[in-house]
Amino acid sequence: MEWLMVLCLLVVGVRAEFPTQEFLEALKPVVAKCEASTGVDKALVDDFSKGTMVDDEKLKCYMKCIFLEFQVLDETTGHFRYERMLAALPQEMKSIAYEMGRNCIHFKGEGAANLCQVSYDLHRCWQQADPEHYFLM
Repeated sequence: MEWLMVLCLLVVGVRAEFPTQEFLEALKPVVAKCEASTGVDKALVDDFSKGTMVDDEKLKCYMKCIFLEFQVLDETTGHFRYERMLAALPQEMKSIAYEMGRNCIHFKGEGAANLCQVSYDLHRCWQQADPEHYFLM
């Protein structure tokens, strides 16, 4: 299942319902798994999605969990796989996701970097780059 960053970025389309209910339903198993494994407070996820930069370790590791589940974060190198993320997104999301992320590609882990923090920094950059379209489930 490579719906990847979709979990992290959901774009609200101008003319069509987006994200669709079917799309959101497909993401629920990963969201539930990462919520359970990290113990993240769902209210913090919602707050972050709305622009409140919450500094919480469980939230950071929740973001990492999502990336790992969608295989877009290389746990060994700490590099985020943008090409894989873009390839997994529905066509109508690609251009917005590309624009949102193009200024955030410098967030990557090196060596023994804290990948929870790297994941958080990347999400924070995306949220600040395009708060209108950014969405974290």
